[in-house]
Amino acid sequence: MYESASYPACLRRPDAGGWVQTRVEKTEAAYRKRYVGMAKTWCKKHGLNVVSALDLAADLGGYANGLRKSSLKQYHAAFRQHLRDQWDDGAIELDMIERIDALLREQIPMQVSEGRTRLRTSAGRAKTVKPETLNSLVFELLKRPTAIRRIAAAQLRYGVELATRPSEFLTLRLDPYGRLWITSAKYSETNSRGLVRVRMVISDNLSALDVAELKRIAELLLIERAAGATYRTLLSRCQRAIRLARPAVGGNSRQITAYSVRHQARANMMAMGMTAEQVAVVMNHASAMTAQSHYAPSRLAWKGMVGAKPPHVDPDLVARVRPGNSSRGWPSQQPQPGPRV
Repeated sequence: MYESASYPACLRRPDAGGWVQTRVEKTEAAYRKRYVGMAKTWCKKHGLNVVSALDLAADLGGYANGLRKSSLKQYHAAFRQHLRDQWDDGAIELDMIERIDALLREQIPMQVSEGRTRLRTSAGRAKTVKPETLNSLVFELLKRPTAIRRIAAAQLRYGVELATRPSEFLTLRLDPYGRLWITSAKYSETNSRGLVRVRMVISDNLSALDVAELKRIAELLLIERAAGATYRTLLSRCQRAIRLARPAVGGNSRQITAYSVRHQARANMMAMGMTAEQVAVVMNHASAMTAQSHYAPSRLAWKGMVGAKPPHVDPDLVARVRPGNSSRGWPSQQPQPGPRV
């Protein structure tokens, strides 16, 4: 098998499947599986048993403009993984690879209006919540405090303080020393996603009663999981409880979700004067730029947040946050490919 540096330049493009981005065997296997599926679909459609990569790439171009940018990028990643495998096995020539690559680069994804493009980004969907509406929704959930409604209420009430993702909050657990911990929903050491796999809840700005309630929530989650509930089913049940409680509150309660309070948490922390790196630690981002490009800005913070006491953040974790001018994956400068022998 040839070394990675021997790949042609078109197979080392910095795209979803490019060599310059860190990939693991599981990801490569997923790309190969996607390519096999595309080939099977083509063969079934045309009544043939074998399809060439060139024919398959041309077929993809026929409906590429009906795909979203992210979907088309994944298809291209599957193609380039297949071409790398073929190149490693010596089963394809360079001129054929370049012809296929030229086809892929000409394909354009679905075009949408500028307004819709903004709405499809996390920043476009960012919604902050009004404190009075949030409190009303929490109160409505606690009118009939079943286990799930109580957990859902805690997701909303403490999400503004803890800045956890909805699924992360459901991993809340208590250790023998009385400390609360959560597990990151997006962590990958290989791809540099997330700062730490498991982190302790920062409860500096919570009262003793609030901490006691969070510990009770951790006990309720433990009971639910022991009864056979999975994180997926717990999340679905909490979302349903919030959805059913909204009509009684009215107003802009439709904007309040267990994730929108995370947006509000970011806005509040920035208004407190926290640095981008400190906010990244609380939100468990590996990069200081993630929250700046995807979450609500400080101008949408609640009144009274300016000058409020920010939570204490571990300086060692702050030092581990990537600055804004860095990126995930391999370094941008790669060694030049050597001759294929």
